[in-house]
Amino acid sequence: MINAIIKVEKLKADDIFFNKTGFEEEDVEPSIKELGIEEDPELKAIIDEFAKKSAEFLEAKKDETAKMIQLAKDIQEAAKKKKEEEEVAKAKPTTPAELLGMDTSAAALF
Repeated sequence: MINAIIKVEKLKADDIFFNKTGFEEEDVEPSIKELGIEEDPELKAIIDEFAKKSAEFLEAKKDETAKMIQLAKDIQEAAKKKKEEEEVAKAKPTTPAELLGMDTSAAALF
């Protein structure tokens, strides 16, 4: 589930990047290498900032997903418990006469 969320967010980010810059995200890295600016301090600062934000995002989504999974488990357990309680409430108490298949007049003899 986390991977699906990441893919959707990446697509959104790529669209925003293109709308703001007019460049496709996939073209940036090859252009950086071609221009020889891989060691530029400003570029390194941008990359480091992005790596930090990316790690924070992934951690937030990880925690959010864990909470969602736990909530789903809690809901399933509550539904199971409720169903069991309903079954117990619906269960007809059985008397020894009913267990033996006797009618009420025959059971009165015992």
